[in-house]
Amino acid sequence: MKRWFLLFSILGVILGSAVLRAEEVQKPAISVESTGKVAAKADLAVVCLSIKSTAPLAADALSQNNKRVEEVKSRLAALGYKDDKVKFSGNRFAPAGGGIFYGGQRPTGFDVYNFVFVLVDGPELNDVTQLNTRVSTLLDELGKLGASPNETPISRISMGGTSVVAFTVKDPSSYEKEARQRAIDKARDVAEDIARHMKAQITGVDSVISAAEPRVQEPFPNPLDELPYHYFSSSMEEVPIRVGMTVRYSYK
Repeated sequence: MKRWFLLFSILGVILGSAVLRAEEVQKPAISVESTGKVAAKADLAVVCLSIKSTAPLAADALSQNNKRVEEVKSRLAALGYKDDKVKFSGNRFAPAGGGIFYGGQRPTGFDVYNFVFVLVDGPELNDVTQLNTRVSTLLDELGKLGASPNETPISRISMGGTSVVAFTVKDPSSYEKEARQRAIDKARDVAEDIARHMKAQITGVDSVISAAEPRVQEPFPNPLDELPYHYFSSSMEEVPIRVGMTVRYSYK
């Protein structure tokens, strides 16, 4: 008898908790989607280049490209760039000289390419003249070894076309915090306006759900995705930090 009583007591607690949770979910609320934006000053510039070799045989293209990569590494070391300031993507393979679709021209060879990112920080980011001089030297010196400027999607918003320099922020956490607060403030204004039309009153924040900002689908992979940074801009003065969220307000 005691066992049955204990069993019914446990079931009652479980069912009671489930009812309470259901009531919480069904509690009236106003949900507002909001985005907060902060413009940060860049503390890191990324010079984007690529090294590509083409040959009838993939093995030959790979051998040629590996040699060029080593030459670029040596030249960067001679220019004073330490290993932590240079990132390589690793070799990528692609057909060359033809389409890859059924019925199209067959490839006549293979491309092997490698993205190279040179990271520039420090006082030069506060002096445009010094930064431009640094970038010009990199392009000239590495261009002699077969490294070409790489057009990344960030460059398409630059007037005049290609820009091989992207600006970012090493640690965006403080800017993200500010952007979140701005998003919440904007959401509160919207929620209160909705509540007024409903002849109701906001009583508090029920929940906040962060949402990653949707990325624009690019027709080709973005080489910058290889790097551990999320926000990029073509301007060193304004790197946009955006945070999206859904804020749920209770009301009465």
